[in-house]
Amino acid sequence: MIVLFGRIPSKKNSKIMTCRGNRPILISSPAYATWHETQMWILKDHKIRKQVPKTIKSMKLNFYAPDSRKTDLTNKTESIMDLFVDAGLLKDDNWYIIPQLILNFCGVDRTNPRVEITFD
Repeated sequence: MIVLFGRIPSKKNSKIMTCRGNRPILISSPAYATWHETQMWILKDHKIRKQVPKTIKSMKLNFYAPDSRKTDLTNKTESIMDLFVDAGLLKDDNWYIIPQLILNFCGVDRTNPRVEITFD
């Protein structure tokens, strides 16, 4: 099991409009960028890399929220999937690589918010 601690930000809802030259662009918010960078360092651990199988039948994500704020599991999952691809734990996050994705909201855990990730 791989566990990511804290509030999982939504990449989709964490965008900021800025300009590069004369062109407007969307970039990730500083909060998302900080979360992504921090998690990348954690996922580079050799022990964690061994926990991701070469062939994946399913990936299960159990979310424990820090509060009762309404949120979208699929947006948070997208953040995690992109993180795993960027960290090199997954080749890609398409349905040929992960044919089954199971998402569960397991309740509020104010003292230990997290997502627990398991593979079959």
